[in-house]
Amino acid sequence: MKEKTNKGRAKQRAFLFNVLCMLLFLFGFFLCSTVDARHLKLYGDKRPATGVTWVTYTNDFIPSLAIPSSAGDEGNVMYHEIEIETGIMDRWSQSIYFDVDSQSGSPDPEDNDLKLTLIKTEFNIAVFESKWFDFRLNNEWAFSTGKYTDPLAQELYSNSIELRPIFTKSVDNFTFILGPGFFYRYEEAPIGLAYFYANAVQYNISDKITTGIEFHGDMGDMRVSSSQAHYVVPNIDIQLSKMLVVSVGIGFGLNNQSEEYTFRNALQVGYQW
Repeated sequence: MKEKTNKGRAKQRAFLFNVLCMLLFLFGFFLCSTVDARHLKLYGDKRPATGVTWVTYTNDFIPSLAIPSSAGDEGNVMYHEIEIETGIMDRWSQSIYFDVDSQSGSPDPEDNDLKLTLIKTEFNIAVFESKWFDFRLNNEWAFSTGKYTDPLAQELYSNSIELRPIFTKSVDNFTFILGPGFFYRYEEAPIGLAYFYANAVQYNISDKITTGIEFHGDMGDMRVSSSQAHYVVPNIDIQLSKMLVVSVGIGFGLNNQSEEYTFRNALQVGYQW
């Protein structure tokens, strides 16, 4: 029995080593392109159970004064997102997203209309859980609707594939999340690869309240600082009921290419089929 246990651990260590090697390879391979502002979105270890659907509305509001001058006069910008995620199996849930852009105060009147910009689907796989860390993999496909207000170049995320390996570790009331991301746009300029990240340290105050500090960023070409944007986001999640969660956070830009601040909030409703 002990020999089998040792063999199992050896296989697990070999698997983890291969995963880390793959991530290091991808990290180096994906550092050759740029990518602009995106939703400040964090993925952790939580997924809906089999037969449960989560519907989440999220918005990121960016006042015009917080937008870098290099982006031009965009007016106030708001990104809306509706996510519908359903637990298909114990380790697999599937999401569909609808992204809508809206503006106010833009010099171009057409930009002030609500427009559906992206339709996305995402495969969420819980690969394994261990005493060292849990590993989850998200694969997202985004498709263009052909209608954009062009706030901060969000159309650059259309017709794209996104891969997020997510590592989480819980220690007492703390949860640590490491989420590197790899982005590939396969149609129309700019075609290319890019790297981003969404990391966090969370603390469970109680069963119903979780606070945390998130770190988000688009790396672009690491050799050119003007292609990078970095943010820190204090956040709080409040479980109002078994199936209702409210999340509120403020993102602060850390460099000149970042929006100075972004107001983010989300409402998640669960449903048992």
